Amino acid sequence: MKKFLFILAAVLQVAIAGAQQVDTTGFYSEKRDTLKAAAVTVRRDLVTADADKLTYNVQADPKAEGSNLIDILRAVPMLSINGNEEVLLNGSNDYKVLVNGRSTGMLARNFNQLIKTIPASSIKEIQVITNPPVKYDAEGIGGIINIVMARRLKSGYSGSIGTQGSNLGTASGNGYINAQLGKFTVSANASGTSFRNPIVYGVTDVENYTSEDYRYQRLDFNSNNSFSSGAFSLEASYEPDSLNLITLSGWANFQKMLSDYDITETFWNTGHLKTIEMNEPTVRTNRYKTFSGELAYQKTFRNDGGILTFSYAIDGNPNSTENDVIVVPILNYPDYHRHSFNTEHTIQQVGQIDYFATLQKTHQIESGAKYTLRSHVADSQDELWDYAEEKWVIDDLNVNDLDYQQHIFAAYASYGYRFSKLTLKAGTRLEYTLNRGLSKSASGNLTFDNSNFNIVPYLNAAWKIDSRNTLSASYTRRLGRPSVTYLNPYIFEESPYSKMHGNPDLRTVVSDALTLTYRTSGETWDLTARTYGSLCNNKIEYLSEVYPDGGKVSTYRNAVIHNHIDEMLSFSWSPGERFSLQTSAMLGYNWFHAPSLEQKNDGIGWSFDLSSNVDLWKGAMGFVAGSISGGETTLQRTYHGVDYVYSLGLRQGFLQNRLILTARAIMPFQNRYNGSTRDTYAENYNQHNVSWYNPRQFYLGLTWRFGKTTINLRHAKKTEVSDKL
Repeated sequence: MKKFLFILAAVLQVAIAGAQQVDTTGFYSEKRDTLKAAAVTVRRDLVTADADKLTYNVQADPKAEGSNLIDILRAVPMLSINGNEEVLLNGSNDYKVLVNGRSTGMLARNFNQLIKTIPASSIKEIQVITNPPVKYDAEGIGGIINIVMARRLKSGYSGSIGTQGSNLGTASGNGYINAQLGKFTVSANASGTSFRNPIVYGVTDVENYTSEDYRYQRLDFNSNNSFSSGAFSLEASYEPDSLNLITLSGWANFQKMLSDYDITETFWNTGHLKTIEMNEPTVRTNRYKTFSGELAYQKTFRNDGGILTFSYAIDGNPNSTENDVIVVPILNYPDYHRHSFNTEHTIQQVGQIDYFATLQKTHQIESGAKYTLRSHVADSQDELWDYAEEKWVIDDLNVNDLDYQQHIFAAYASYGYRFSKLTLKAGTRLEYTLNRGLSKSASGNLTFDNSNFNIVPYLNAAWKIDSRNTLSASYTRRLGRPSVTYLNPYIFEESPYSKMHGNPDLRTVVSDALTLTYRTSGETWDLTARTYGSLCNNKIEYLSEVYPDGGKVSTYRNAVIHNHIDEMLSFSWSPGERFSLQTSAMLGYNWFHAPSLEQKNDGIGWSFDLSSNVDLWKGAMGFVAGSISGGETTLQRTYHGVDYVYSLGLRQGFLQNRLILTARAIMPFQNRYNGSTRDTYAENYNQHNVSWYNPRQFYLGLTWRFGKTTINLRHAKKTEVSDKL
């Protein structure tokens, strides 16, 4: 089956390429500060395709003036907006956002929220990088969206303020301002949000083959979640002359999520006689705080146009989780009340140097080095209510404190050369990771100390068949480092019969990936066909085991061989300035094998996304979006049925588009949504999950844009991604 799918995907790529008519009318290529490779232009020079990225020229789009960034993103090939107004890359949300090549800053951190308020005229171009080269961190991502801000040296200011509400009680507000005076530029953004998710209902059935008294288990539950957040960012730059640039940025965010669960848990023996029944009201509170800052200096050289960048960044994440589990006994279980409180504080510091240059218009060199230090401290306290003494008693057996540090040393170098129609690029990234941790608990201290050295090669070849058709192939290696959550051995109790903990012995996941991409275009459309395959021998999976006493314990293990292949098609069509359509479709196959567990599983996954917008009358734009997917598979789990979401919206501008009113409806034609059923097949148990909720929501938003001129903050052209825990 796997060999057949690999052959079929390769044949499909060749067939699509061969079916296109050759166009010899020439192609447009503007002067760029990167090595040009297989450049093509479509839709009035809006889109150009390089060896490893696609660029959408926002300033060439007539809709940019008077629109917000989200309106432009709807027209970018390989990007789509789903029914929840989330940006998808190739139908997936597995990507990172950069602003002028780096991931610090408000837009990079709150991408899906701020794209609705930032003026499109403040953006120069949008780059879509589906195969990140070695200058980007090797930690596994499905792609990169790089927002390049406009650089205009005018004095003035611009900005916006907005608010939004929904029928479920959502309330949000935001403000954005950008100002420039001579060589100084400053940008600030503030936002606040409060919303409540729809109540989710569900049933989980478990059959435990290891137990006679607790053979069958059922959980009837509903969950009610509310969320609130506030954020602020400030960025400034100083440009003493055209060859030097200094930038400073800072950002802070505060989030709180309150989850209220109402659970009824019941057990039966092999004779289907009820053995235990209880109610479990549970309240969980998560608080997340984040702050970050970055200082960067960029030097441009006159002789070769090379760019040298030094930067230092710091991020802090003081977080806490509070869990309150109560058991109200109905049959054969005592009163029970556990309260746990866990605090985590992570500080990440990153120092790096990057150099980039294009020589004689045909040679491109890139090199750099980076050091990342992640320091993590976690403290926990569990207490049980003593019903006889009527007081809290510390549970020392379930307390775990963690001190953890991760050091990542990285260096990279790449070289590219362009022939007349063929561009070749090769590079290598070296990464050494050192993990050191100390877990302190009542059962003793556990020290874990492991290291990983990884060589990350990158090869890319792009062939410009003609002015409208390109074919490229790339190979790279991606890494997946386990986070502190995965490593921490602290035992977290979800309920008296369900516990989970991390695994300090986890290793870095290594995956080798091969991508074949074909792009073709016309005056009003473009089509991308991509075949992607990856091989991994140590994938981390979340695995569970059940025991004769009815308990279930879950943890993470490097236990799985995972092979994956998929075919993706992305199509964009803009027959005029009033209408655009974007679709993407994916069909993939996953194969899992855990030799140590003697388990195998495989499955076919698929997805389809569509978004479209049309200008209805003066200042008005209507838009629709939808996505549908199915067939998700892991080693122990198979998901049945389909997941889908759709939305309708209307955007009306007033006063020369300075005042914008937006109305949006999510799944307005139904009041019940049945989620996909999930079946888990393990050696000693089976599990079946179903859930449902009311998805219907209506939003109304208002934005006011102001300012005397369109200006924006200049940024140093950093090339690295600052990854987070």
